[in-house]
Amino acid sequence: MSELSCPNCGAPVPFINKASVYAVCPNCRTLSLKKDVQLEKIGESGELADDNTVIRIGTEGTFRKKNFKVLGRIQLKFDLGYWNEWYVSEEDGSTAWLGEAQGIYFYTRLDTSLPADQFPRVPEPTSEYPKIYEAGHGKKDRLSPGDTFTLGRDWTLKEISVAECVGGEGELPLNFETGYRAVLLDIADGEDNFGTIDYSDEPPLLFVGHAATFQELQLRNLKENAVAFGAGLVQARSIQCVGCGASLNQLRPDFSKSIACEYCGTVMDTEQQDLKVIAKFEEVSKEGIYLPLGTQVKLPGRPESQVLGILKKSSEEDGETFRWTDYLLHYPGGYAWLNENGNNWTYFEPLLGVPKWASGLKRIYGKEKYDWYAKSESNTDLALGEFYWKVKSGEKAEIEDYVSPPNMLSSERTEREIFWSKGTFVPFQTMKGALPLEVASKLQKPEDIGACEPNPYKIRLKRNFRIAVVLTAIFFFVEMYGCIKAKEEVVYQGNFAYVQTSPSGTDIGTFNFHDNSFVTDIFEIKGEATDNVEIKIDSPNLDNKYMYFSVALINADTDIAYDTAIETSYYHGVDDGESWSEGSKSGSKDMAEIPPGHYYLRLETQSDFRPGAGAKYNVQVLRDVMSPAPFFLFGILLWLPLIYTFFKSYYFDSRRT
Repeated sequence: MSELSCPNCGAPVPFINKASVYAVCPNCRTLSLKKDVQLEKIGESGELADDNTVIRIGTEGTFRKKNFKVLGRIQLKFDLGYWNEWYVSEEDGSTAWLGEAQGIYFYTRLDTSLPADQFPRVPEPTSEYPKIYEAGHGKKDRLSPGDTFTLGRDWTLKEISVAECVGGEGELPLNFETGYRAVLLDIADGEDNFGTIDYSDEPPLLFVGHAATFQELQLRNLKENAVAFGAGLVQARSIQCVGCGASLNQLRPDFSKSIACEYCGTVMDTEQQDLKVIAKFEEVSKEGIYLPLGTQVKLPGRPESQVLGILKKSSEEDGETFRWTDYLLHYPGGYAWLNENGNNWTYFEPLLGVPKWASGLKRIYGKEKYDWYAKSESNTDLALGEFYWKVKSGEKAEIEDYVSPPNMLSSERTEREIFWSKGTFVPFQTMKGALPLEVASKLQKPEDIGACEPNPYKIRLKRNFRIAVVLTAIFFFVEMYGCIKAKEEVVYQGNFAYVQTSPSGTDIGTFNFHDNSFVTDIFEIKGEATDNVEIKIDSPNLDNKYMYFSVALINADTDIAYDTAIETSYYHGVDDGESWSEGSKSGSKDMAEIPPGHYYLRLETQSDFRPGAGAKYNVQVLRDVMSPAPFFLFGILLWLPLIYTFFKSYYFDSRRT
């Protein structure tokens, strides 16, 4: 570490990293440029604002296995408050920047590898609402939050902001000018990378890295009694509404930037000691608000939180108005949203990254794939309580939802930013259990299906499908084993000729029926008593006729008869120029558990041949045959419930709100 003297007051100014060429005197705030072993005064830093940061010069930390130490910072001010860019030196002498805003941290490095003509263009950088244009000749010239562009890789534009430099401290590698305004673009990709394009210089400065939580940074040597952003170090305070004079309680002065009076709808900027009216909601109604301001919420697996603000929103679609309520929950070190829509509840957490696109209008976040669900434009109809931004009446946003029950992804897109959050469905009973009794008793049970409510039939469908597949596979292999094991031994076969002796179509046993029955020779059936027998009859010359056989398999030793019937029928023709056919010239029947022994067949035939006509047919008796019929019957019975569950699941999804 070297130490030089301030050119203004002579106080020692330390330099630790060789890359540092600028420094702010800790005594008189003179900004100096390092030249060899001397400092040259080039300006003066403004007074840094008290932004409740817990970091200071000398703070150390570890991020992704790299130790770092804070050497200096530049403080910026933008719409949401203050933004600190902490300059850090790592163990190997390399440097990085630790961005800090509203309790969110970004660890980035300056990337100077890209030429200036590849950066998005900002023709009017001093405008309060600058327009951003894609570099070169992209397909879409003007860029808005949510648009994707290429800058070394594909990025998504997350936020456009204009920041004003407040001042700096410590040693720095970059110059700054107090009061200078610059456009900042926050960008991200679907691979957990984050970046900022700073247009305070030419060419613009690109910082690329990753978002980080307070815990991931493993910060040490913090300010004394330091508590992370919004962790409740600053006590609640009472304020008087500028609009109606009502006494209001600002629960989190260290977190909220504005407060909306719950009595008259006046919205005040709370960043200044003297409250300033920034908006007013004309109609104040608490109808449909189930969770009053200050309500404690204890959801399982979530940090215990408190309702800080309430937003009533609506959207129009096909002439119909849809309304819902968002509750801003605050807990030490963070915040979340609780959405109530049709008495269904969803817990939303902010996402720092951008979900990736997938084919079929899907998004991927983590390892989960989400289906596109809905798109609408929301309008803020009413705000009550505190908010971490300066809420305004009539704020509009384009909302897009993707669902993967019980989770969903939601984006809110305005002209300045796109805000992503991940929601998780909260069952009604769980929601009731998370609230004080007097609040829970007022909740109403939902009648409609929630947007990301788990589909119980889909779960059953998946379970039943797996069971059906497993059982079908098992039964299939049993069937295959049976087919291989079956002997299918031919124990008898004979060829016969049938001649019609009764009037055509006369039923067996009726008055006009002439008995044509006969018996075959005796044959032996071997095997086990549990083995089956199959009788097959084939009428190869059957043509537009039927033959019905009354068959009895008779045990010659015991005279026990096993009766059955077999029909062969075959018809064909041409209708309207098209050929058709139906029936079969063959038929068969199985007989289960036929004991071994000596048997013969008794056959009697009925048909629609004219008297004197007939046909030849063959009879075959097989022992130990494996039939596929049980397999197909089992399959039908097994898969029918699946079809029923599928339609129930489809109906459930079609009722989502």
